[in-house]
Amino acid sequence: MIVRRVLNNSVVDALDDAMREVIVLGRGIGFRAEPGDNIDPAAIEKIFRLDDSSQGSRLAQVAADVPAEVLAVTDEVVTLARGRLTEKLSDSVYAALADHLSFAVHRVRENIDLASALEADVRRFYPKEYAVATDALALVQQATGVTMPVAEAANIALHLITAEVGGGDGSAAALTTFTQDVLDIVRLHFGIVYADDDPAYSRFATHVRYFAQRVLAGTVIERDDDELMALLRRQLPHVFAAIDRIEVYVRDAHNHAMTSTEKVYIAMHVSRFV
Repeated sequence: MIVRRVLNNSVVDALDDAMREVIVLGRGIGFRAEPGDNIDPAAIEKIFRLDDSSQGSRLAQVAADVPAEVLAVTDEVVTLARGRLTEKLSDSVYAALADHLSFAVHRVRENIDLASALEADVRRFYPKEYAVATDALALVQQATGVTMPVAEAANIALHLITAEVGGGDGSAAALTTFTQDVLDIVRLHFGIVYADDDPAYSRFATHVRYFAQRVLAGTVIERDDDELMALLRRQLPHVFAAIDRIEVYVRDAHNHAMTSTEKVYIAMHVSRFV
């Protein structure tokens, strides 16, 4: 393994034996190192190998300004998440999360509030990601000596959610907001109060989340359900009055024309608890 460029005294951008770009951590590993130097295997503490070369370059940019202990704990958090979450995480999570954690540690040390406006929604809609993020707080404390407030778990979870939906700035926040907007349309239309322990509501919220994910990703599902939709519209006019409102929201806010299949699925879920 040879040095490609020195990022700081503890981090180097390197090429492994297969000539793939990797980020290598080790105390003093970059001190007096020069491009082309061989790296002493005994000095290596952690290696980041990313499948996406563009993400490797992005991580290299972030690593130049992020403390080595933050990079190391980022890897621990991602490993934890990949072991417990069913969705595959994009390599984009490394750079984004490392950058975020570095800034978050700084803010705590400076007594700056870390509250997330989406904390309640993240905890409700993404309990698995939120649970991983909560456990990640302990890893950060062990690595940096900084005790994060519980509210920071929501911010960490948002990075995991973003990586699950394929990366892209703001996609986690957009997904959460989209989901909440649709749930609010139904709630306000029928004047109901959702019960978090109601299985029908939980299934509906999950379906809306996946619907939102598909819309934001530009994925369309259509199975020619026009006849079924027409039948349900006659049988459930009160439900389809709400579906029509959702259709307007999705069209105006996200430039998406709902298909008959999407309308049918949402209508069937709504009909189970109204």
